[in-house]
Amino acid sequence: MTVRFRAATLLLAIAGAPAAAHAQVPDAASVAGTYCLAGVREVGSCLRLHPGGRFEYFLAYGAYDENSEGTWKLERGEVILDSPAYDKQPTFAFKRLQHSDTDTFDVVVETQNGHAIAGIGVRVTCDGRTFRAGVTQGQGFAIECRTAPSVIALGLEMFGLDYQTIDVSSRAGDDKVYVFGLDPGDLGRKRFASHRLQPRNGSLTMIYRDTPIRELDGRPFRYERQ
Repeated sequence: MTVRFRAATLLLAIAGAPAAAHAQVPDAASVAGTYCLAGVREVGSCLRLHPGGRFEYFLAYGAYDENSEGTWKLERGEVILDSPAYDKQPTFAFKRLQHSDTDTFDVVVETQNGHAIAGIGVRVTCDGRTFRAGVTQGQGFAIECRTAPSVIALGLEMFGLDYQTIDVSSRAGDDKVYVFGLDPGDLGRKRFASHRLQPRNGSLTMIYRDTPIRELDGRPFRYERQ
């Protein structure tokens, strides 16, 4: 084969490459479907891309759960996810004092339906000191105070929710159970803003970011078609 013939063959191959590459670019109809996370221990997550351009997503890691929904599109061979802003912050508010059967000071945090919530971090100011008291259980949490607390701070560390300080100095009385309510706002709702996933061989890959789970932040997640 002459040098001129080899060069001509190479030019023809290069000229044909864009058409071949273009033929491999997926379309929205072929990408739509349900995908679940593979290869990440102790994490369960799935993503459903509806043919009409909507998506649904969830992730579970131990006691941490998050979900999202919004729109998706295919752009330059990548899947783009967009969700609402989910910027309504969760808030705690004092609700009432109630009787303690054990004659100790207790903290209870309730849902909007009145059910006690476990896993809420509690910090307390009483007896001239401020300390981390612990985490609420299903029936509340006893705090080691000899006198009525003046400040109670509540937070949810697993969701990255900072402690909210609540002045309870004027609430002291005969009853010793401090009951608070939680307005969850958009707690557990994950925002996607032009978040990109790469389709390849029946899977989708993205970088998992914007999470309070430090050990997972920045890791590549591969979702396989179900």
